[in-house]
Amino acid sequence: MYGLSETTGAATVCYNNNFSLNHCGQEMPGSSMIIANPDEEGKGEICLKGRYVMMGYLKNEKATRECITEDGYFKSGDQGRIENGFLKITGRIKELIITAGGENIAPVPIEDNFKIECPACSNIMVVGENERFMGALITFKVDIDMAKGGLPSLNLDPLAVKYFKDTLNLDLKTSEEACSHPKVLEHV
Repeated sequence: MYGLSETTGAATVCYNNNFSLNHCGQEMPGSSMIIANPDEEGKGEICLKGRYVMMGYLKNEKATRECITEDGYFKSGDQGRIENGFLKITGRIKELIITAGGENIAPVPIEDNFKIECPACSNIMVVGENERFMGALITFKVDIDMAKGGLPSLNLDPLAVKYFKDTLNLDLKTSEEACSHPKVLEHV
């Protein structure tokens, strides 16, 4: 399901056995969903229209004009595409990183793909705004220390330990070992 406060909750839904775990559902009855200005892959801004969409921001005409098109579509600010009638979110329009060279980079697909390729990764944040290069801040999955109030420990989660063993033939036990090992750095 996909929804925003401006759409009073849900904007897409899955029906009975017609669903996809890789998508956000289909447009709701009586509504309309379009992808504005799609690129060659069909990705563009998700725009929604229907009785569930707000009429505008209270006492903020400027913000209302910026997010509601002349034909009544709400511009969500989310980037996506429609695949076989299902909505697939691919990122945020405003979450573009603009490099010093003027390149527009969408960090979310990079981050999502990295997590798929490296399941030992807990979190990743791509950085590089106004820089000549891109970088990423990466954390690995670690055990949670319940004795210390649920804080992360330095001990790698069993999934991360297995990943490093299976992929790089390394017996790593802590995040410090993983972050400083040359084979891990090269792999990343």
